Amino acid sequence: MSPAELDAAIARVRASRDRGVRWLLAHMDPDGKPVGADERNGWARAPWALAVCGESDAATRMVAWAERGQLSPDGGFAPGPAFGTGRFGAYPLAHLAIGAWLTERFGTALKAMDALRRMQDPMTGGFPIAPVENRATDIHDLLSTAQAGLAALISGQDDIADLAWRWISDLVAAQPADAGTRFYTFRQGETLMIEPPQQLEWLAITDFSRPRQTFYTPGMAAVFLAGYAQRKAIQEPLAIASRLLRFNIEGCDEQFNDPGSVQICKFGWGAAAMLVADPAGDWLRHVARMGDWFIEHQQADGAWAPSLFVSPEPSDVDRLIKTAEHVMEVNAILAALGTARGQ
Repeated sequence: MSPAELDAAIARVRASRDRGVRWLLAHMDPDGKPVGADERNGWARAPWALAVCGESDAATRMVAWAERGQLSPDGGFAPGPAFGTGRFGAYPLAHLAIGAWLTERFGTALKAMDALRRMQDPMTGGFPIAPVENRATDIHDLLSTAQAGLAALISGQDDIADLAWRWISDLVAAQPADAGTRFYTFRQGETLMIEPPQQLEWLAITDFSRPRQTFYTPGMAAVFLAGYAQRKAIQEPLAIASRLLRFNIEGCDEQFNDPGSVQICKFGWGAAAMLVADPAGDWLRHVARMGDWFIEHQQADGAWAPSLFVSPEPSDVDRLIKTAEHVMEVNAILAALGTARGQ
């Protein structure tokens, strides 16, 4: 891209991010309570998104609101709408930990990290899809493990991050030689889950040759791996991240052009993280493409909605979840484009 093209892309992406931030601000009360909080937890990532976009006062108000009744004494979510069923509970708790850290609510952040530490399998490093009391199921997933690992990197919890790195590198090494376009993202104990129960199949196996799959897993892994490579000053995580993002790069066109699916979103975040960690790599074109993808999928009021084939009639809570996520991802793309402009 020429400097002028890059400047234009930066302006477009910044405007998109700011529209999303305005939607988030309009959907929280003055005391920090987010829309739909009495129904379910759609807010865990919102403080993180607001903080990185310069709205630290709003982010702090939301974390303080959560501290007043949404968190348990052990650092996790309190029973009720905040905790929900606890299924895949490490994922949103890691979001909250990052938001608390970025707003300098360090006590809350570290208590959340302690709760995550108790969830993590001390042998494999994976994070369970079920609450800790159901650990007998022993099923761990890539999305939760990479996200919790990222929270550990940000908050300086090297023991959690090191175990997450081990789990992810073992998962990638265990992929079958004949997997082709399929990527297996669950492990049960130390074993790669190749034949998951039917209710988990869509989450545990991504086939990049088919539409409407869980295309986001390589991107989430790449974000953690790019950060871990920088933290440890080693190259192996970057090589694994590059290998994983090839699934998206070489996958079906429907990842990007299916109007009913936003499952590709984390590819943009992962490519942005790699552009920062591996500037000699061929990442800029993917980051720029995903910046335009986010703009194309943004609604007129600034919000983003989940995949229509998953949520055909999304509520404001659904939009809160996706808008907080996409605002954060768009901000990461903006930062990566700015890094490229400065080179």
